[in-house]
Amino acid sequence: MAHKLAIELPDGSWQLLEQVPAEHELQLQEQLKRHPELLPLEELGLVGPAMVVGRESSLDSGRVDLVLLGNGGDLAVVEFKTGPQNPDFRECLAQLLDYGSDLWGMTLEEFETRVAQRYFHGPHCPPGTVSPGASLDEAVTKLWGSAVDDAVDWRERLQAQLRDGSFHYVAVAQHFTAPVLRTLRYLNATMKSARFSAVELVRFSGGDHGAFEARVVAAAELRPGVRGSSSKTALAGAEELCATVTDDEYRHHLQDLFEALARIDGLTVFWGTTGCSLRVAVPGRGPLSIGWIFPPGPPRWMGLTDVTLGWYEDANGFAVSESGRAGLDVYLQTLGMLAGAAKPKASAIRGWTFHPAAVKANSDALEEAVRTAASSLLGT
Repeated sequence: MAHKLAIELPDGSWQLLEQVPAEHELQLQEQLKRHPELLPLEELGLVGPAMVVGRESSLDSGRVDLVLLGNGGDLAVVEFKTGPQNPDFRECLAQLLDYGSDLWGMTLEEFETRVAQRYFHGPHCPPGTVSPGASLDEAVTKLWGSAVDDAVDWRERLQAQLRDGSFHYVAVAQHFTAPVLRTLRYLNATMKSARFSAVELVRFSGGDHGAFEARVVAAAELRPGVRGSSSKTALAGAEELCATVTDDEYRHHLQDLFEALARIDGLTVFWGTTGCSLRVAVPGRGPLSIGWIFPPGPPRWMGLTDVTLGWYEDANGFAVSESGRAGLDVYLQTLGMLAGAAKPKASAIRGWTFHPAAVKANSDALEEAVRTAASSLLGT
């Protein structure tokens, strides 16, 4: 039986719409190109707003239907399929993997030239979306803002994905069969950090009105309360970082800490090329980083090393609720009372750095401090 949808019209009357087949695949593609917000980004593990950076993008193995950049730099490769038949799905999945292998190993500059710039200045980009001659950086700034207040900004995150091939793969169709969904669940369970999702994009029609709805029917598992991350990706990155640690005791403490962080509701472990930031999707503003973790070695962004918990705040301040600010103040005070806490070199980092010995001495307390801070920022 076809699903139905009731919409309220401006005059107060109601129109009943019924699910009907799309006229053709292009109709579905055009809807997502014009309205990428149709995709349930949070359910897919992406942070919105998403930006279209590729449409019919030519790669070595073919043309990608759609390439999306989530807020912060997560890359999603989207392919449309025409029907639920298994052979058709296998072709769609093979295409997604082929496209991923083409993107894998690109530099950020190559990605901008071969994908983003060709889209921005090609026939598939809606007029007025991107200023003439705009770079990827300028397009991102227009949509997300220009502040670089995190060690893992969108460039760092995108570079990490291009290096590792840890993309989001999204198959879109009007309907998926049970065997298809099982295949996607298998891939999510066995692949290290790439994520596979199936989205049913359905069309409704009735009278002179129409509508489209996107439903996630398979995706890599997200823990309850998590916004834009998964324990799978968090721990995959942790494994690589911990592999660089030669101190066995410190490595085990870091592994335990990452496992604990991956279980904190509302916290995203956001990976770049060398380390990660710990982010909370604060209501009413963009994600806020409340910590950074780097492998042993030279200082990174803002002189950060090892485990630094706190936040970035320059002379301009930042927008957060009174309860959120109070929670951050408690966070700062709690961390400062722990043995071995050291002040970061940069005054814009409001927080404390914990070198290996201090992490080993305080790992449980560090986890609890992050958990409490995330909860206060989310108002839970």
